[in-house]
Amino acid sequence: MSDAITLRIYRAPSGQWSGKLVDSTGEEIGGIAGCESSQDVEQKAYDSGIYPDLIEVEAPK
Repeated sequence: MSDAITLRIYRAPSGQWSGKLVDSTGEEIGGIAGCESSQDVEQKAYDSGIYPDLIEVEAPK
C-alpha cells in the first residue's frame, strides 16, 4: 500500500478556492480553504510543510 498524499483543489460555492488532502485510501487528512486561486491552495500546502505526491484541480463550474 502506498502512503501517497493527493491535494484535490476545487472552487467552493463561495467562489474561493479550497483543497482537501487525502491519503492513498481516499481518507481526508487535512484541508485548506479561503484562497484566491488554485495556486494559492497549493502554496499554502507547501507553506505548512506538506508536499503532495499528486495535485488534482477540478475545473470551475
